Amino acid sequence: MLRVLTGTAKGRNLKVPKGQKIRPMTSRVKKSVFDTLGDISEMKVLDIFAGSGGLGIESISRGAAHVTAIEKDPLVFKIIKENYEHCGFTDKASLICFDYKVALAKLRSKNEVFDLIFIDPPYKLYSTLEVKDFILDVEELLDDDGVIVIEHNYKTEDTPPPGFARFTKPFGETQVSYFRKGEQ
Repeated sequence: MLRVLTGTAKGRNLKVPKGQKIRPMTSRVKKSVFDTLGDISEMKVLDIFAGSGGLGIESISRGAAHVTAIEKDPLVFKIIKENYEHCGFTDKASLICFDYKVALAKLRSKNEVFDLIFIDPPYKLYSTLEVKDFILDVEELLDDDGVIVIEHNYKTEDTPPPGFARFTKPFGETQVSYFRKGEQ
C-alpha cells in the first residue's frame, strides 16, 4: 500500500497499478529523500516516470506550488489522474501522457524551468542509458539553484556530468543520487 507520508494529504492511500509495470519508491526511501531535500514550499516540481504519482503528490502535500508529472503508459496514467483527484491536487498539477523524451522536448519548447526534478526510470533503461544521460536530458529544465533526484540500481555508477555536484545515499540495492548545478 502506498500512502502520502506527511503534509496536507497525510495518510491518503494511493492506487498502484497491478503487476510489474511500475516500481514505486518505498516509504523508507521516500521519507529519506524528502528529509534530505528539506523545505520544498513553493517549488515547481517535475516528476519523470511518474508511475503512481506518489513523488509529485507528496511534493504538493508538503507545499510545492506545482507538479508536472510525465508517464507514457495510458493505463498507469489513468491511475495517476485518479490519485491526484483523490488528494484534491488536480489544480496544482499538469499531467502529461507521453514518452519522456517527447514530453521533455515540449517542456523545453515552452521554456519551462523547475526547482526540483525527480527521475525514477525503469531499471531496464539502464541497459542502454547511464545516470548522467538522464541528467543531461533535463539540464535545460533545471533552475540554476535546482536539484535533480534520481533513483537507480546500486550497480549503476558513473561520474556526474560536467557542472554538477553529486551526493548519493544507498538503500540496499537501490541508490538515490542528488545533483545540483554549479557546485563542486
